Amino acid sequence: STEPQRRKHHRADPMADAVVAAIQPDVEKFYDLSKGDLELIKALFSELAGAPVPPEALVSLLAIPKEEFKEGAALPKATKEQFSNAVKQSVDETDTVEQYKTVFASHIARIENSIKVMGEVREPLMKLHAGCNGDLKKIEAFFCDTVPAPNTGKPMPPGMINALLSVPPTATTCTVEHLLNCVEKNLDPTDTADKLMEVLRKHGAA
Repeated sequence: STEPQRRKHHRADPMADAVVAAIQPDVEKFYDLSKGDLELIKALFSELAGAPVPPEALVSLLAIPKEEFKEGAALPKATKEQFSNAVKQSVDETDTVEQYKTVFASHIARIENSIKVMGEVREPLMKLHAGCNGDLKKIEAFFCDTVPAPNTGKPMPPGMINALLSVPPTATTCTVEHLLNCVEKNLDPTDTADKLMEVLRKHGAA
């Protein structure tokens, strides 16, 4: 895999077409689970490229019109056609079906686990938010307690909680949607509802 900028002008070749055909079920499953979320798509393409994909390169690869990005509004979603075309553009002659299937399987497993875990912890997370009115210091303390030992409970660097929750640097509170989205996006396949519930209980939310 190579960087998306170079691949944008990729010409179809038999090997690439074979990869695309073989991974089509994975492409459809990932899209259906991600619902076109740009952050999830960015994470997928970054792993395929072996390096972080800059936002402008992702937008170019997905061919999303600039006017769809509005200041202060939520990010637009990629359509299934935009995502499928971007995957096709990203394949070059050195890529294999194995490489793509492995990366897609990993990201599909991550999203499936997030959906399962969030189904169990959504209400306690809402209770946590309501109990502190979204106070970032309290929310940060919760996140710090979810970090594995030996760093459990250690405070974050200044400003990190704001970046994590996607709120302005000067914000001192977050909405419940910011909290839920943040937890969901940062869950990995090894995270379980039981682990999170243990921390939520400690913070009086379960």
